Amino acid sequence: MTTFSATVQTRIKAPPALAFQHIAPMDPRALFTGYGPLPAVTGTLDQTGAWDTPGQTRTVALSDGSSAQEGLKHYHPAQYFSYTVGSFTGGALHWLATGADGAWWFDPQAGGTQTTVHWRHAFHARSKWAAPVLWLLASVLWRGYMRKALRLAKMQIESPARAAAGSALSA
Repeated sequence: MTTFSATVQTRIKAPPALAFQHIAPMDPRALFTGYGPLPAVTGTLDQTGAWDTPGQTRTVALSDGSSAQEGLKHYHPAQYFSYTVGSFTGGALHWLATGADGAWWFDPQAGGTQTTVHWRHAFHARSKWAAPVLWLLASVLWRGYMRKALRLAKMQIESPARAAAGSALSA
């Protein structure tokens, strides 16, 4: 199976626990707002829990009318979580990919007061004919989608109201 991945990272001015607490259980509508031809997340359906235990699943609804199934694989608070995505019901990914794997790492920096967040997403090509198009999608469009989502997460976490709430939690 041919796999194509994209990785992005950013440094967030917040401890790993706060960054993880915002990103891992997030409502995906807050971060995945679309990018060029890539659809936004419009909601989730049939979620089996609070998205904090491996084995939980949900259906992610997209603005183009399609959906995908997500499953949580690993969950280590303040450090790492990973998931699978598959059963694409429409859009380009239905024709190009059999599924994808995603992972987020939260590495402490500056004595634990900041976090470097790494996010990797790897798509599995449906066929050798789909591979070149999937490579382009992962390398250009999906990487841009990821950068936008990570930029939104950083802004949300570093917002003055969020920073004040994080200070109150650690006091």
